[in-house]
Amino acid sequence: MGFTAKYMVGRHWTKSAGLRRMGEKIPLPMKKGFGATDRVDDWWKGPTAMAAYLGIMIVYATWRGFMEADFWIFEEFGRSAGNQTMAIESEGSHVLSPLFSPLVIPGQGKFGGPIPEALWWMSPAMFILIFPAGFRGTCYYYRKAYYRAFFQQPTGCAVSTPWNEYSGETGLLLVQNLHRYFLYAALAYLPILSYDVWLSVNFHDPVSHAHSYGVSVGSLVLAVNVIALAGYTFGCHAFRHLVGGGSNLWMSGSRPILRYRMWRMSTWFNEHHKDWALYSLFIVMFSDFYIYVCTMGWWTEIVLWGGL
Repeated sequence: MGFTAKYMVGRHWTKSAGLRRMGEKIPLPMKKGFGATDRVDDWWKGPTAMAAYLGIMIVYATWRGFMEADFWIFEEFGRSAGNQTMAIESEGSHVLSPLFSPLVIPGQGKFGGPIPEALWWMSPAMFILIFPAGFRGTCYYYRKAYYRAFFQQPTGCAVSTPWNEYSGETGLLLVQNLHRYFLYAALAYLPILSYDVWLSVNFHDPVSHAHSYGVSVGSLVLAVNVIALAGYTFGCHAFRHLVGGGSNLWMSGSRPILRYRMWRMSTWFNEHHKDWALYSLFIVMFSDFYIYVCTMGWWTEIVLWGGL
């Protein structure tokens, strides 16, 4: 008697064969324990590199965000110490860090009015970073990246996880459903950051009130930052659905054709969404770091063309 006749009853495997009936879960013969696997490749390099990269970016952004705060040890830095590190103010040019844009200074000027006095200790970055941080934190690509890198859910294909089985985006993870709303805030940031580039190429002499245009290294850094963020935002899955979702007819009328072209554009960016996500994050932090070292006097802002 053959294998089929011996171990099958009708169309179902018998338990005596060590297998289960059709429709039942079949557990994979995986090793148990943290990082346990039969894989022989360097599967750990990807999650480790991603954890290091995201960890460095998070630590740097947190450090810079708190630097301009007016409490604890941070009183020794930034505005409290008499030397703001948020913008380069040289030769009449204004180059503002993207981590602090739009600039909201608590208790000062028209921007400080709506903010309760009890919050004046906060750094200007704390009022606005919740939106770009929320956009990236709920991003489909970043969710995949930090679920694997930080929470080991999953660590990798055919690699044992140290925790219980993945239970889905429940509980606190329901906030991931707000991604499309963070997208709207991200879209509003692009013209704001573009305006910062415009301000950086305008030079004003506070004494003679002379005005001219020019391009500095800081201007180019801010421009590259806007381009990178635009590529990341326009390639967002939620943006792609926003411009093309629910359409059954593309080529009838001017409006459907416009939506089709926007959808094609978003699709092109979306095909490289991982690259835009990682590179744009680095460029944001580099832009801020460049402005920081210039305000600290460790590097001198260079005007490449024009200026006063």
